[in-house]
Amino acid sequence: MRPYRIILTIFIAALFFGFKPLTLPVYIIGHIKKNPKDTSAYVGHLLVFVRGDKKLLAKTFTDDKGNFKMTFTPKNEKSFDFFCNGVGVDTLLLASITTFDSDTPELTFYIPGQPRRNAFGKVICPKCKKSDKVYEIEYGDSPITVRHINSSGDTTYSPIYKGKYYEDCLVRPAKYYCDRDKIKF
Repeated sequence: MRPYRIILTIFIAALFFGFKPLTLPVYIIGHIKKNPKDTSAYVGHLLVFVRGDKKLLAKTFTDDKGNFKMTFTPKNEKSFDFFCNGVGVDTLLLASITTFDSDTPELTFYIPGQPRRNAFGKVICPKCKKSDKVYEIEYGDSPITVRHINSSGDTTYSPIYKGKYYEDCLVRPAKYYCDRDKIKF
């Protein structure tokens, strides 16, 4: 009788400590649409990708109308950041989602996105949910670069000057830049 107890104890311990909880894949049906207030962005044939904890989880392309499908299996990611880029669109953060309502969510994103504002009228970053490091993007022919020299003599350069982020890009769907997360939205 004793060998059965040992085998049963080992089996229960392996079952209890050896298996990770099963996570199911998420099947996303998505749509990228032009913002009704600014229809200058092109939504066809964009690369859409999702990152979690700075790792690429899935990527796909939109069809002519901005529709896409993607599948990935979440692990322990704190949030899922949806980005897009393509011809005429710089890499933009579409949304940062912490949980999904189901394992087959249908998501709709607008480019350029409609920014959320806090009670003081400042734009809130969709990733970090803060407004203190968010700058409006100013597009131009030649960007302004500011040189900073710290007390030890190290020199850094920044495109942020007088509360704006300066960019010399021809594509303009991004309206804001978060210096904390280094993202455009």
